[in-house]
Amino acid sequence: MQYVVNGTIVPAGKATLNVGDLAILRGYGIFDYFLFEEFRPLFFDQYLDRFYRSAERMHLEVPYSREELTRQILDLIAANGAKKGGIRLVLTGGYTEDGYSPSRPNLVIMQYPMPGHPESCYTEGVKLLTHPYRREVPDVKTINYLMGIQMLPKLRSSGAKELLYHSGPHITESTRSNFFLVTADDTLVTPAEDILYGITRHQVLDIASDVMKVEVRDVTLDELADCKEAFLTGSTKKVMPVVGINSLVVGTGRPGPVTQRIMQAYANRCEAYLQEKWRGQKSEIRG
Repeated sequence: MQYVVNGTIVPAGKATLNVGDLAILRGYGIFDYFLFEEFRPLFFDQYLDRFYRSAERMHLEVPYSREELTRQILDLIAANGAKKGGIRLVLTGGYTEDGYSPSRPNLVIMQYPMPGHPESCYTEGVKLLTHPYRREVPDVKTINYLMGIQMLPKLRSSGAKELLYHSGPHITESTRSNFFLVTADDTLVTPAEDILYGITRHQVLDIASDVMKVEVRDVTLDELADCKEAFLTGSTKKVMPVVGINSLVVGTGRPGPVTQRIMQAYANRCEAYLQEKWRGQKSEIRG
């Protein structure tokens, strides 16, 4: 496998940064992650929009234009030769003389095999644990996942997939996903604030708004007791059913019909995007 470090493709084992980078010293930096299939990135424009927006929010300047970054990503995919997989963009705080102030960022592009989750996550659903926490800059995809990683032993011992964060009585998001629930009157609801505005979340909202009532608003912990269904959305999880939260059984304890319809509709949308966005460009992408 090969990566890109500051514009140069290098073997993954030789991809290095100086330990004086602010990402190492203070955990200051951003990232983004998306999938590609048949050498074609999925929802590419939206991920790049978020990456550049996150950089601006953190007062970091991406050292390449959007066009140049696109070229580097596609060149890396072509160089590695895998038809499908994941791409991680990491923009660091840069090398710092005082150990605190950001400087010119370093940009690393990393490629991975196509990620996956056990089939049971979709056929049987997953469990969540609630936890009081609000990420410091919720609308930015920072590299700081301290809370989620610290809580991994508790998650594993309880058989839960992720944490479900809440700020006071209000649900926000899960560790690495957005959260949706279906109310007793068949309304699809997802939190509006203090969250990362996920690309998959956006697609699901667009899909669902054509077939059912959708609300983007404050969601309280009390609403979990009466919800009929719940699910997570994310780049690698796509649409993943939630059947348990703490000791609460969600709905029937099985993936519900709304979740299953959205799972299929999202898969269809992904395929349609790849066909439409990259039509006639496959040979160019492969170099």
